[in-house]
Amino acid sequence: MAQGGHTYTYPNTSDDPDRRDVLRNRMGLRTHSELRVEEYRRTSERLLDILDGAGPRGAFDADHLKAIHKYLFDDVYEWAGRTRNERPVVDGFPVEPIGAMSKNGNAFLHGSRIEMGLTEALRPIANPDVLRGSTAEQFADVAGRVLAELNYVHPFREGNGRTQEAFISELGRQFGHDVDLSVITKARMINASIAVAADPSHPAMRQLLADATIPARAEALRDVLTELRAAGVETRDYPIRTGRPSETLSGDILTTGPQVVSIVTPSGVFVVPAKDVPAPKPGTDTVLMTVRSTFESLAQAKVEQQRSGYWTGLAAKASSSAATSPPTETETARPRPKLKP
Repeated sequence: MAQGGHTYTYPNTSDDPDRRDVLRNRMGLRTHSELRVEEYRRTSERLLDILDGAGPRGAFDADHLKAIHKYLFDDVYEWAGRTRNERPVVDGFPVEPIGAMSKNGNAFLHGSRIEMGLTEALRPIANPDVLRGSTAEQFADVAGRVLAELNYVHPFREGNGRTQEAFISELGRQFGHDVDLSVITKARMINASIAVAADPSHPAMRQLLADATIPARAEALRDVLTELRAAGVETRDYPIRTGRPSETLSGDILTTGPQVVSIVTPSGVFVVPAKDVPAPKPGTDTVLMTVRSTFESLAQAKVEQQRSGYWTGLAAKASSSAATSPPTETETARPRPKLKP
């Protein structure tokens, strides 16, 4: 029999924000700070299992999504795998379903419509053959629509983001695509979620998945993120994405490299092909540019450059004079990356 008013959270007995509205958990932790650390510790191990292909198998339907949530969070919450329209037993009593739910001012689908919402969100992949033989771009377009809708449905009380990302990554694996969401910053994911919540047809989530799935774009982002982190920049706080053909950008150069350049604009950091970037305005790092090249062409150029470097290296190694002569001006003239705090 249900206890009146029994909820997902412990009763509030303190005015300390860290101790208010803490989710009931298997460890009995009563502060957000403690629970956050332990939750991520336990779920990260399970997430790695899924990314390695050792997670729950399924038909990429609602049951599969719930199974992934349960796999990720079962060590933390009794209600893992149960959607917020249900009444799972937690700490001995059924909890009340959650109808209205919002975050950062954005309302999610009402709990009473969760099942219908999941059916609609997963409709683009109801027939798995739609992704068979797909290109990375085609996969990102379909999966991006699914991710956008799942974000709006928000079926679980907690853990929606990690569950959705694991679900999409596993979907990519099933159809031969490596979805590397490590190149997507937290700020960018939040911005994309807000954009598609306001307008489900907004391309933000599809573009996000294209950056994570198309190898050349993911590699460009990975290079810039590595460089920024090495310089002490907390990249998770900034939306960082690749530029699209015909996109016009105005901003300051942040990092420079032989293949890609990153530019800070009012709407975030953009990674663009270096050959499209004009010289900055005199005395500044400011540029106005239009993206004209594709990252795929950069990837091919990089492969050719590596091949050329391999044969050049062999020739240099075979030459005793090259081994003893000092570096030439050209060899030492590679520009250092420009970084701003």
